[in-house]
Amino acid sequence: MFKVLVPATTANLGPGFDSLGMALTKYSTYECELNDNIDIQIEGIEKEKLNVENNLVVNSMNKLFDYVGKYPTGYTLKINNGIPMARGLGSSASAIVGGLIVANELVGNPLGKEELLNLATEIEGHPDNVAPALLGELILSTKTSDGKVIYRSIKPFEDLRCVVFIPEYEVSTKDSREVLPEYISMEDTVHNSSHLGLLIMGFLTGDKELIGITMDDRIHEPYRKVLIKKFDEFKKAALDAGAFAFSLSGSGSTIIAYCSESESNMVCEAMQNLANKSNIAGVASVLEPCVNGPIYERGD
Repeated sequence: MFKVLVPATTANLGPGFDSLGMALTKYSTYECELNDNIDIQIEGIEKEKLNVENNLVVNSMNKLFDYVGKYPTGYTLKINNGIPMARGLGSSASAIVGGLIVANELVGNPLGKEELLNLATEIEGHPDNVAPALLGELILSTKTSDGKVIYRSIKPFEDLRCVVFIPEYEVSTKDSREVLPEYISMEDTVHNSSHLGLLIMGFLTGDKELIGITMDDRIHEPYRKVLIKKFDEFKKAALDAGAFAFSLSGSGSTIIAYCSESESNMVCEAMQNLANKSNIAGVASVLEPCVNGPIYERGD
């Protein structure tokens, strides 16, 4: 019996559209052991939305089995979903990475992290969420013209805290893509590329002021925020309470404030108070960046 905890992720962080992601200390759990038959059990939040017949974890496991050409006779898999779906917290990335790690373990761990990342990206389509889910930390990644994933990791500075407000309402990937413009101007392109470069420098040096100035997007966030209830009000409340930066988490509906540990509780309270006052169902909480990636535990 073994257990794998795979972290949630937040992607984009403002100008890092489809290229920047960070792992967070919120997890889904995948517990597995070899068996004569296949037995799949699903628990956790929103378990009613998950099914056994077309399950992303199981599909990812089968992808790895096919890739390596080895198949277990059977297994018992217990999925405990801890990451809400369609909220911009990388629930699908966690499922994909969890499935691949579990499958790799079942057939003797023939694949290293680089191969697992390439497989995960093939399933997900792009690496911005699967890379931090698999590797931890803050990851800048892309795919080359021949489909190879390249990335670099940044260890988040110790004082960084992420206050997330996770509303009960969802934002579908389809809706979040449909609101994006078909074309963007040269001015907005230059704005995003320059801001992303300096944002990375801010995270490398722990320069919170620089992060706050450069976490400013013109490619996706101005269009997607119309799908988020009181986005601008949440941003103001968080910044007024001491956050140094604010963004959508992925494509939403979760929003995220970046702050120091000393301000995190005040920022969390400000965001929750605004939600309560505005009758927006959801929960604000303080998370830390997940530095080590998935947690592996072996049982008896």
